[in-house]
Amino acid sequence: MSFSEINPHSEESKAALARAFDAAWQRFIALEGEAADTADNRSRLASHIVALAKSGQSDEDALGEAGLIYLRVLSEAQRLGQRHRQDVAHAPSPTLAANWHDEGGHSFGPETVAAMSAALNRCLDVLPLHIPADALKLLSTSILDAASRGERDAERLHLHALEMLKART
Repeated sequence: MSFSEINPHSEESKAALARAFDAAWQRFIALEGEAADTADNRSRLASHIVALAKSGQSDEDALGEAGLIYLRVLSEAQRLGQRHRQDVAHAPSPTLAANWHDEGGHSFGPETVAAMSAALNRCLDVLPLHIPADALKLLSTSILDAASRGERDAERLHLHALEMLKART
C-alpha cells in the first residue's frame, strides 16, 4: 500500500511506516551484524523514515530502502572515522604523527561529527533514493576527507561531497 493512499494519521499509516522500518532494520542488521543493533541506530532509522514520509515519499518499499541506505552510509562514515583515529593512535613515530597532523589529520570532536552527519543528511536529501553503494561510499569518504583537512561547516562539507560525486560520474 502506498503511504499517500492512506490517512497519514491512521493506524494503517503507522503500520506502513513500521513495515518500512522493519524491512530496513532486518537488512541493516544482516549486513552490519548484531553490534549495529543499538538504540541510536534504531532512532536514526525511525527519524529518517518519518522525515521522508513527511516530505512526500509515499512508497513503503522506497522508505525502507532509503532508510537502509542512510544507516549504511552513516555506518561506513563511522568506520572510516575510527580507522582514521586508529591511524593517528598507532603512528610508528612522533615525526610521522606530526607529519600526519600537518597534512590535516584530526581526531573528530562532537561538533565535527555533527557537521559531517548534517552534511551527509543534506547530500541524501538532494539525491535520488536509489543511488549506487559506491556513490554513497564516495560521499562519506569525501566528507571525511574534507573534515580531515579542517572543514567544519556542514554546508561546505555537503557541497564538497556533491562536487566530488559529480566529478566522478
